[in-house]
Amino acid sequence: MDELAGKQCIGCQKAAKLRCPTCIKMSLPDAFFCDQTCFKAFWPIHKFSHTNANGPYNPWPCYSFTGSLRPARVSDRRAVPEHIPRPDYALHPQGHSLEERQSKNERIVKVLTDEEKEGLKVACKLGRECLNEAAKACEPGVTTDELDRIVHEAAIERDCYPSPLGYYKFPKSCCTSVNEVICHGIPDLRKLDNGDLCNGR
Repeated sequence: MDELAGKQCIGCQKAAKLRCPTCIKMSLPDAFFCDQTCFKAFWPIHKFSHTNANGPYNPWPCYSFTGSLRPARVSDRRAVPEHIPRPDYALHPQGHSLEERQSKNERIVKVLTDEEKEGLKVACKLGRECLNEAAKACEPGVTTDELDRIVHEAAIERDCYPSPLGYYKFPKSCCTSVNEVICHGIPDLRKLDNGDLCNGR
């Protein structure tokens, strides 16, 4: 039986045809890709899973940290079922939103119709429900990666696309900013400590 049967590319969720050779060599969990182009596009994010795999993790060895918080490894991007519609940035190799760029270039403030306002209310309600699920699980000993999994699955259950995923290559379905991380923190495998401040969106 083909060992790649049923596997999805971690870059674009298409059917996988390739395995990351570095992951194989280092005996790390398999990472699958649809083709070389997708592998190269996703490499800047995926390569961090190889960094010091058997020792302390530090993707920025020359960076001078100002607080006690340190980065942890980031798990692979989670898949979104094919039946859920994608925003345009999810389909762009660099995560750019062409619709967003066009709107900025036109310098027009869009006035929503009554129907669009109702749709926005529904989107806000569903987003709030997803974040509430993560808030219930936020406690010492839980990783922010686990909170991301909860948000991701809550969005999928509601037939929603988790909006941060893929936006300018953001690799996760929510942001989790802990302590001195101001914003846009990437969920990782560090466990929360008692007293940590965790801001999510």
